[in-house]
Amino acid sequence: MTTFTYFASADQWLGIAPVVVLVVMALVLMLVDLVLPHEGERSKHSGPANFTVLPAVALLGVLGSMAAAITLFFVGHPTSVFNNMLGADSGTLFADLIILVAGGLGILLSPAYLKRLRLVHQGEYYALLLLSMTGMLLMAGALSFLIVFVGLEMFSLALYILCGFIDQRQTSQESGMKYFLLSSFASAFLLYGIALIYAATGHTSFVDVQRYVMTQTHGQAPILLMVGLGLLTVGFAFKVSAVPFQTWTPDVYQGAPAPVTAFMSVGTKVAALLAFIRVFGFALSSVQSSWLPVVWAIAVLTVVLGNVMAVGQGNIKRLLAYSSIAHGGYLLIGVVVSGAGAGQQNHIGASAVLFYLSCYLFMNIGAFGVVSLLERLDNTGYDAADLRGLWYRRPWLAGLLAFFLLALAGFPPMAGFAAKYYLFYAALVGGHPELLVIGVVASVLGIYYYLRFIGTMFMEGREESPALAIPATPGHIPATPRTATKAPTGGLRRSASSTRGATAVAERPASIRVAAPPRPAVVSAEEPTHELEGWSWVAIGIAALGTLVTGVILPFWLPQIQQAAQSLLK
Repeated sequence: MTTFTYFASADQWLGIAPVVVLVVMALVLMLVDLVLPHEGERSKHSGPANFTVLPAVALLGVLGSMAAAITLFFVGHPTSVFNNMLGADSGTLFADLIILVAGGLGILLSPAYLKRLRLVHQGEYYALLLLSMTGMLLMAGALSFLIVFVGLEMFSLALYILCGFIDQRQTSQESGMKYFLLSSFASAFLLYGIALIYAATGHTSFVDVQRYVMTQTHGQAPILLMVGLGLLTVGFAFKVSAVPFQTWTPDVYQGAPAPVTAFMSVGTKVAALLAFIRVFGFALSSVQSSWLPVVWAIAVLTVVLGNVMAVGQGNIKRLLAYSSIAHGGYLLIGVVVSGAGAGQQNHIGASAVLFYLSCYLFMNIGAFGVVSLLERLDNTGYDAADLRGLWYRRPWLAGLLAFFLLALAGFPPMAGFAAKYYLFYAALVGGHPELLVIGVVASVLGIYYYLRFIGTMFMEGREESPALAIPATPGHIPATPRTATKAPTGGLRRSASSTRGATAVAERPASIRVAAPPRPAVVSAEEPTHELEGWSWVAIGIAALGTLVTGVILPFWLPQIQQAAQSLLK
């Protein structure tokens, strides 16, 4: 009988310092929520301090974790910790920073959004954000199939709740339920795949699996291993929103709170793609003939169909969802290149994916950040009809949204151009020129639907002031049905809840019908308050600056990024 004893040294804990900081701060956040003063019944109301103190504590946790990750770049530490189950190398730390920046920007977008929608239980909201980031860090740094599954389940469980967090909105409840049901099936596929791979190789560690495959299979995977690879592909493709496993994405992205959508659209891709590259591009690269055609086909279908399905969208949130699907297809090109051969090709594919994710982070969260300021209580405000003439009403929001859409389309000198250039270059160097051609053609198609929304904002429907619908409220009951005036057409559609806080119109006798004089745009109760709107503007400003920096300055550091990616499994 053999025994196994393992003691975690200080170096081992140092290697996962970013994860430790997030977990500790999530616990601290929940304790702070307990001691903060609350108004009225505790289960129904939150005090005003909650809208500033709780996000500040959550943001402090993210900044502390980022500081720990940056410090690890410059101090000596092992590149794999806890019996080679977690990575702490440069590639992992780079991915950790992308996830943490996405989480930090999501936190900055949240206070004004939560205040406008009158959402309480904010302690749980920010704690779930921190715990979902923890799961993503675990999955991105996983060197074992067991840690892949633990990280996947940890961030998925948190995101199920966050997607359905708006209890008064039916679409949010549907979003959480759809994500829960479909993601549960994908997690089951992934778990069965892990079990079959363990049955075929006798190992769960990536390094041990790689060694077994190289020495025992002679380049041809046995049937048990091939079935396991197929099930793993389903699980990873679901998290990347790859075709044909993308059907959940538009509905979940549309119904979930906009800050949560912004965060999960980036964080889940980073975690899933790092695990995807480690498993397929490195651990199973010696049996690439068994899985490469399948991943190649999924990448092509995702790139083409993601852009095609986005063309007919009349809703900016669903447009960004299909855009996210298309970008997931571009990223899968890097996975194909990483598995196309050994040595330099593996590294250039991995480095292209890391660089693309660092660019996608800023431009996608920036676009969703603008949407979060436009979104109303009833989950409207971002249809094409609502965006018509936005330049004349809210020029800053229109200009920033156009900026981020142009970046996503790949116009230079913004981040999208540099990201696609390096990824397509990796495809060419990696021996897949056909993926370069397909990617370029699909990108040209993508330019159309981005420009269509930009044209809607800048060239259509100039209005001096939005139309105001004034339905009856409990405090305002018309004397006769004819006292209510009909809202003029052509303006923004307003729900009944959007007129809360607006000045009530004095009742007039039915015989006297006086048209209301023109008035400036009225900010309803659904608009963010000025003291909290600054948080969102800071996040959007950081995203805009990051979009420019990653597109203009960061490309000069591509060789260093490539060298960092070479240590992914060391």
